[in-house]
Amino acid sequence: MAPIPTEVIAHASDPPSPWTGYKKCLQNLETENASHILVVQDDAVPCRNFAPALEQIAATNDVPVCLFLARLPRRTSTDATKALKANRRYVTLFIRDFVPVVAVLWPRAKAQEFMAWAVNAKLPGQPNPRSDDAVVGRWMMTTRQEIRATCPSLVEHPDMEASLIGRQPSWGKDPGRVALHLAEDALTYDW
Repeated sequence: MAPIPTEVIAHASDPPSPWTGYKKCLQNLETENASHILVVQDDAVPCRNFAPALEQIAATNDVPVCLFLARLPRRTSTDATKALKANRRYVTLFIRDFVPVVAVLWPRAKAQEFMAWAVNAKLPGQPNPRSDDAVVGRWMMTTRQEIRATCPSLVEHPDMEASLIGRQPSWGKDPGRVALHLAEDALTYDW
């Protein structure tokens, strides 16, 4: 299997703005020819066999799919635990939850739709929105989008670095910032 084509998008701002960095990751969608775009934070760690599982997920999903879910947002994480116990591979994010954007697989058409919406939308934190999670969550809620999360997560967010919004690292101990359920090997599951 060929490696996933990858581009590192660097961003710095003062004050730090995860939303500005996220926009940069999705800004050149018109020039991309891929059916899906994966946006992953630089401190995320994929599980074994991530790439072949990602191909399966892309082939069966026409909505954005979060590949990471922590204990928060609580309603969705509760639903994810139930889904995992029932041997279901996906859970739909609760419409009022924020969207954890540690690793999101975007169908190109949905990413284009999201970026077009963001140009004129009332974004959380305006006039200087900073939270990428909140902006994607606002899009989900106001446009009634379906966004799914994998059960279990395919990437870990070990929380070993200070966040851009000033939270200190938990060294993997804050259940709201590390994977709720993490796959050891992504190909153990039928996506």
